[in-house]
Amino acid sequence: MPLGTSLAADVQAVFDGSPASAHVAATGLAAAYYSYTSTALFGLSIPVITTAMRDAMAATLEAGLAVPGAPPTIAAAYGNSVNTFWTGVPVAGGSGTGVTTGCPGAGAAIATLTAVFANLANTSATAAAGIAAALATATLTMTATLTLPPAGPIVYPIS
Repeated sequence: MPLGTSLAADVQAVFDGSPASAHVAATGLAAAYYSYTSTALFGLSIPVITTAMRDAMAATLEAGLAVPGAPPTIAAAYGNSVNTFWTGVPVAGGSGTGVTTGCPGAGAAIATLTAVFANLANTSATAAAGIAAALATATLTMTATLTLPPAGPIVYPIS
């Protein structure tokens, strides 16, 4: 099964719930991304996505959300949190075993996310759609280097 499809709806639900604190918002946003990635595959191999990754993402997001009125700070926190989420994730299955090799699109997403956060005319739906699109694009840059005995390493994109 490919990556989840409800990321925008899940992000919008966090916004529409009017989170009472940066902690509540960050926890909800990280949970939405965690859910989105829970069905990811690298070829026929599955990344071992844990709640610790979700929690690390939430902590990074919370630090950015705690700075009021700073879209670049929030966007950078989002980009950094996605990169943190995917650092060294074990992958195992029919396409081999290995680890993720980073998320190069996380840094590139920061400019797009800054524009989303800076647009005060955004509704919760348009902001959520912009965030989801930026994160989906970043996530699709993920690769994992897998080894299937007796062959050498093979690089697989995420799906």
